[in-house]
Amino acid sequence: MAGKKRILGVVASLRPGGNSEMLTRLALETVAARGAETDIVYLRDLRIGFCDGCLSCVFGEGGCHHGDDVTWLFTTANRYDGLILASPTYLLSAPGQVKALVDRGVAELARSPGRREIPVGVICVAGLPGWDYLVRPMVNQLGFLLGGKLAGSVLGHAPGPGETLLDEPLLEKVRDLANAVYDDRRLPAPEGVCPVCYLERPVKAEAGGGPDSPGGDSLACPFCRHDPSRPDVQHRFTTASLLDFLTSWMLPSRERFLAHRHEVKAAVAKLGQGGPAGLGPAIGRLRPERPEPAGGG
Repeated sequence: MAGKKRILGVVASLRPGGNSEMLTRLALETVAARGAETDIVYLRDLRIGFCDGCLSCVFGEGGCHHGDDVTWLFTTANRYDGLILASPTYLLSAPGQVKALVDRGVAELARSPGRREIPVGVICVAGLPGWDYLVRPMVNQLGFLLGGKLAGSVLGHAPGPGETLLDEPLLEKVRDLANAVYDDRRLPAPEGVCPVCYLERPVKAEAGGGPDSPGGDSLACPFCRHDPSRPDVQHRFTTASLLDFLTSWMLPSRERFLAHRHEVKAAVAKLGQGGPAGLGPAIGRLRPERPEPAGGG
């Protein structure tokens, strides 16, 4: 007899007791009732550093210099049979901690090329309809990086903490999503959104748009590049596409830069007499004044 399925919940909200946490708990209770073992991770418990573009994760061998909990999260998530990922909405999109993980995620994929793909169910909560345009594509992007397969994406609306628990139609959608993750199947996307990333798009193309603009001549989604007219082409966020981006663009970019680094140095020196450190005597650097830490040193 096969062992129990293990499902992990990841709560991106930094606010305890918020809607993201409540709906994640509901999803985990749903699969637990079917025999799954469940655990939960709160991003507020993790140290997540911002990518500073040093590219040591690409060109070095030691991974990211931050030495924080990002690798732990990606490694831990892949030990489960499915994920529930929930996030709030901050001004149309996902909060900064989600974007920080997306920025670090491609390098994490490169460090684990044999990673198995597992289903991810995404839950997003916004306070007001119409102020949620980019949240699902952004959180779904993190779902692709953490798990690889999107089982579905649910969007709810409630301004107050825990208020989503009063929305029975939304709760039913969350239960359906949890069951889809447990069964490793994909739910159909709602009408009017990209079936891969859930970016809202006009149903019909409008004349005069560019090839990559929403409503333009191209059928490709401008966010994930899913193109229903070209089923042989993978969208932007598959593991294979992301690794190809890493190997065909990021890695060769080092040689391209080294080939004209002398011109770059000359241009920087011309920009300001102080060079890279000062950028000229006329530019002052402002920083907030902070008290010295207790204990000195």
